[in-house]
Amino acid sequence: MNRLEIAENILLVWACIAPHGGELIAELAGDSLPRMATTRKSMETLGERCRAANPDTIVVMTPHGEDVEGMISMMVCPHALAYLDGENGVRVSSVFDVDMDVLEQIATQATTLNVPIAFTGFDEDSRPQPLFVMDWGAYVPLWFMGANWNQKPKIVVLCISRSTDRQRILDFGTAIANAATQSEKRIAVICSADQGHGHDADGPYGLSQGSEPYDTAYCDAVRDNDLGRMVNWDDGFIELAFTDSYCQTLAMHGISQTSPLTPELLSYETPTYFGLACAEFRP
Repeated sequence: MNRLEIAENILLVWACIAPHGGELIAELAGDSLPRMATTRKSMETLGERCRAANPDTIVVMTPHGEDVEGMISMMVCPHALAYLDGENGVRVSSVFDVDMDVLEQIATQATTLNVPIAFTGFDEDSRPQPLFVMDWGAYVPLWFMGANWNQKPKIVVLCISRSTDRQRILDFGTAIANAATQSEKRIAVICSADQGHGHDADGPYGLSQGSEPYDTAYCDAVRDNDLGRMVNWDDGFIELAFTDSYCQTLAMHGISQTSPLTPELLSYETPTYFGLACAEFRP
């Protein structure tokens, strides 16, 4: 196979937007199993489609990782431990290998584009720790997309600070896409994202008049294959929604500008105080 043939087969092979509520994992849902049934079915579909894309490595953008002000953090530990406990007393757990080569390629591409990167996961002697504990924002999607495969994909986990400049976030998406084309591996991306958190007056954030309009506009942008319209959304509009989807989705737009992706919105629902949207992106 020549280099052109390789390039045609190693572009970013698959991507998705996936929520991360813990009870999406059936084992943890207990008596609440019916509550997120629609989204759980979509997550299972995403899992099947991701497996069919056969990625070597999955890059996960989580909003709940190591938030470094104004920067994008990347865990440099070679292994990742993940576990979650359900209210029913059940625990699920997994261990993943981190793809250090792809991590370094993304960081190199990002630095070239002047994107501020922070490496995290070091001990007091400035050496990478052997293991880091993955947050639920990364683990819940990975439960459906890799954790239970016979051969697990390697992963890269990163967190985009909410204070990061928007253009730098878009450039970081470009960096991911560029790294995917140069990695000689099949790369998939998970944009871990829950939507507005103010849909229920009894929820922890109360009722916010901004959550429903944000979620509607968000789903419309995905459905219309026009994530670019999100670039100029007003800060107040985003903040009033109490969302944790914006930065990762902006990076997804940056990715798709370099490696074109076609979305399919599988589902959206508000079974609890926060919105849940699932979407697949295919090359």
